[in-house]
Order: sequence, then C-alpha cells, then structure tokens
Amino acid sequence: MTVNAIPAQNARFKIGWIILLVLAALITLGHMSLIFVFANEQTLFIGHTAFNLYAFLVILIPFRQGKKWAWLATLILPIGLALTGAFDAEIMPYYFGMAAVCALGLLLTMQDFFSKR
Repeated sequence: MTVNAIPAQNARFKIGWIILLVLAALITLGHMSLIFVFANEQTLFIGHTAFNLYAFLVILIPFRQGKKWAWLATLILPIGLALTGAFDAEIMPYYFGMAAVCALGLLLTMQDFFSKR
C-alpha cells in the first residue's frame, strides 16, 4: 500500500493549513447559527453548514496527510464562497473576502502537494 503523504511539512504549509482549517470552522459555525436566525431560509443554511462541515473534515484529516485529492477537493470551498457572494451584492464583500483567504491558504500549500521530490 502506497501512502501519498507529505514527509516534512514546512512552515508555509502549516500556515496555509491552519488558515483553511480555521476559516472552514468559522464558516461552519456562522452558517449553523444562521439556521436559527433566518427561519424562512433554514434549508439553505443547513445545506451550507453541511457543505462547510464536510470541507472542514477534509481539511482536518486527508489534507493534512498530504492527499492530492484533498487539495483538489478543497478548491470547491473558495469557488462555492465566491459564487454565493456573486449572487447577492449585500453579502458579496464578506464571501469574496473569505474566498480570497481560502485561495491564499491553498496557494500556500500548493507547492507541497505538487512539487516533485
């Protein structure tokens, strides 16, 4: 059995991973709280909460282990945030900001996933 793990993660990888992990956790908690604030939009925020909880779990375990599929799957997080913000001008700055921070975290870890050793 072959393991695709990053042997020695550098500081850049750890910073990027922590950025992604903390942001995914905060977004999950934010959407979870919105389930109770906007009663007429519960289904929407339950879906967002589930999506972000899944992203959090992928970042927490397989991403940290250096699985390439986890890095690629995590691309969905900033894309989903940007698309959500694109359809509502009122929340656009927040969602675009979160998407930019997620993209930064991904860029910080990219070299560790795709460099040839």
